[in-house]
Amino acid sequence: IFLSWGFSIFHIVPGFGFKKLKNYVSTIITPSVIFTQGFATSGLLTEMHESAILVPA
Repeated sequence: IFLSWGFSIFHIVPGFGFKKLKNYVSTIITPSVIFTQGFATSGLLTEMHESAILVPA
């Protein structure tokens, strides 16, 4: 979630004077924010990090 907030800040900051740059940046960052937000809230991470009992060799 912090990663998507960072992407959002990079999306907002160029809007303060760099209109042409904002179009290029928003083309890349908007899908990145949507993907990372969806991945973070999908529940896939809880399935990936299930702990298992370690047995000494």
